[in-house]
Amino acid sequence: MAQPESNRNTQRRDTARIGADKRRKTDRVMVEHSALHVVVCAPKLELDGITLYTRALIRCLRGSGNEVLLLSPGGALLQTFSGTYDRHIEVPVNGRPGWFGWRKLRDALEAFEPDVIHAVTPANAAPAVRIADHTGCPLAVSVHGVKPDEVPRTGDSRFDAFIASDQGVRQTLLNDCALDRDRTTLVPDCAYPERKPLDHEVLNPKRRPVVGWVGPMTQGCGYACFIEAAMKLQGRGVDAMFTMLGGGPMEREVRDMVSERGMLQRIVVVDSLYDYGNIWQPIDVAVIDTRQPAAALMVLHAMANGKPVVATEGGAVFEVIEDGVDGIIVPRDNPDVLAERVMMLVQNPDERLRMGLAGFANVEENYRPADMAGALNTIYALLLQNEPLPKSFETVRVGRKKS
Repeated sequence: MAQPESNRNTQRRDTARIGADKRRKTDRVMVEHSALHVVVCAPKLELDGITLYTRALIRCLRGSGNEVLLLSPGGALLQTFSGTYDRHIEVPVNGRPGWFGWRKLRDALEAFEPDVIHAVTPANAAPAVRIADHTGCPLAVSVHGVKPDEVPRTGDSRFDAFIASDQGVRQTLLNDCALDRDRTTLVPDCAYPERKPLDHEVLNPKRRPVVGWVGPMTQGCGYACFIEAAMKLQGRGVDAMFTMLGGGPMEREVRDMVSERGMLQRIVVVDSLYDYGNIWQPIDVAVIDTRQPAAALMVLHAMANGKPVVATEGGAVFEVIEDGVDGIIVPRDNPDVLAERVMMLVQNPDERLRMGLAGFANVEENYRPADMAGALNTIYALLLQNEPLPKSFETVRVGRKKS
């Protein structure tokens, strides 16, 4: 495949060249583009929102005709990426492949002939920056949250495009990180509809509901609140099982807490699965704490599998969920409220079905992969043309060159 002439054998673009002389005339952008070679740089593929975003990103890019090289450490979810990328190169978790590893990576990059580099998060983006500097390709980065470890540093000049996942993130990039408006844009997340809820399964009177807490087990991620809520429900005689699916530094503490509370018979803690492609299948009610990275992707993924979601307030959850319609929003660290909302869903299968169908429809209608793919392809094309980016892609229409 021939590379765009503007990107072949050139030095990496000086991002400061986009300035006041490139005035944006409209937020409606129509850009034609050819299929590109994109290197996607991701952290370890564990069960978290960043990994789910990575998978959606790759599927979007390949679905619109691009070729993708995934550069990442391994991880529990690597097998679920099978068939979604053209090539995968595994790198160390610390992102430093060493002299021989870097030489092997350079050879692979030269064979792939990349046009654009895309880091899925500013954290641990050193390999993406090094690759962009070596190849001369523009470097885009996705930003999913507003915590100090989720955003670029103030005035960050390592990246050529900053892609915010929601309006709050974009405002943080502009106001707190003091980034160039012409390099900062908004592309809403997407999710692929996976499994619509089935009446006969949800309404089966013999089925004992399973309430699942899903996410990385890290400090302050809400696992203690979930355990306390489960205890309250057991005390009220609610007939349900509970599971906690994830892994991380607090895993041992979670297990100890479950044991100390005498809940070993009611809460199943799972730190690894044989098949991560079916994580939502045994769950009837999904509980998601939004303090985990890219929590919106975890919420959307649960909805895309037809599961009613109970999510804690914060971040993009207010944009994703309409409380009481396609999901439920609860205060953080309030086991009483969490127990009340979960009990309502456990004891009302009709409501579980209605909410699961509403969440599934929300994904189908408002988080379409085609929209995200069109926005990303437009961003890449504008980067290669050294043009400013629109502030958002809510009304973008993208044309495509015919081969």
